[in-house]
Amino acid sequence: MPITDRYGLPVTTTSAVAAERFQEGMDRLLSFSAGAEACFAAAVEADEGLALAHGGGALVAVVQGDAATARAAAETARRTVAGATRRERQHVEALYALVGGDTARGLDLVDEHVAEFPRDALLVNQTSSAIGLGGRSDREQFRAAFLERLAPAYGDDWWFHSALGFAYHEVGRLEESRRLSERSLQQYPGNANASHNIAHVCFETAEIDTGLAFLRDWMAGYDRRASFHCHLAWHVAMFELHQGHLDRALAVFQRDILRAVNPRLAMIDGSALLWRLELDDADDERWADGERAAAGRRDDGPAWRTLADLAARVSRPGFVFGEVHAALAYARSGDTAALTKLIDGLRDVDAKGHPIAGTVALP
Repeated sequence: MPITDRYGLPVTTTSAVAAERFQEGMDRLLSFSAGAEACFAAAVEADEGLALAHGGGALVAVVQGDAATARAAAETARRTVAGATRRERQHVEALYALVGGDTARGLDLVDEHVAEFPRDALLVNQTSSAIGLGGRSDREQFRAAFLERLAPAYGDDWWFHSALGFAYHEVGRLEESRRLSERSLQQYPGNANASHNIAHVCFETAEIDTGLAFLRDWMAGYDRRASFHCHLAWHVAMFELHQGHLDRALAVFQRDILRAVNPRLAMIDGSALLWRLELDDADDERWADGERAAAGRRDDGPAWRTLADLAARVSRPGFVFGEVHAALAYARSGDTAALTKLIDGLRDVDAKGHPIAGTVALP
């Protein structure tokens, strides 16, 4: 009997262990849980010819902001997939394009692929991210439409509920997002994707106390080694800021963001949070009663230097969302050379037709 994944799609391997570790890696990646990288590596160890597992490793590297490792893993997947099914070959080719920065071609390949294989969840997940970060002006509406088109194929699936829930809160369909995300957590309580959605909904509906209480409780069982732990901690800090607890937000920054395992998110979330902390620190009225006098003034120079060093590791011109945050870290740390190099890179991708590098990032 052919081996299939949880979505009924073929996985070309003769190793039951490789298939099991690949499936575990898939679920860990889709739920933003710790351990996906180790699972995909274990799958490759059991069957080095399992192209899908190499592709999974590429996706983990993308999350970490490690473009070189991602591209190398995608290349290995492409080299080893020749003997696999057509579905797997198409999966790898589309993934190779998306990971390699050829987003337009990748999206075209995905559009054709999902017409026949809508339940290719890993590829759909990466495509949703690529659309969201691609820069087109209607990106959120486009992403929601892309996922809605696939919804009948997934039925009552925990991952798809959270994926569509994310798209919905980005277009203002907040209660639909909440409903889907709560259903996802009922089915898969460890799904950080769904918890993230609920944090967004609570923030947008000004349910600050509710959102903070929910996220604190949920994160008590969330592995700090998960790549997404940093970003959910950022959401906790944002709730704290809106309550006037700048000292608590700063503690989150120092404990959960600067020390995060994911360098890309640490740089992005760290820069965003530290900038907000500095703005609020200068406004005595933003502090809760008694906290201003107790806190005193602080020197953020070393923290900005740490963020600038992280930016140097993960910065790449095509990822404009990240470059905007890297620019902030370079500017606040006084790293003129790095900032100039970043600006030159944005000018290059703008000249090649990037939709927002010149119109949004450079000004």
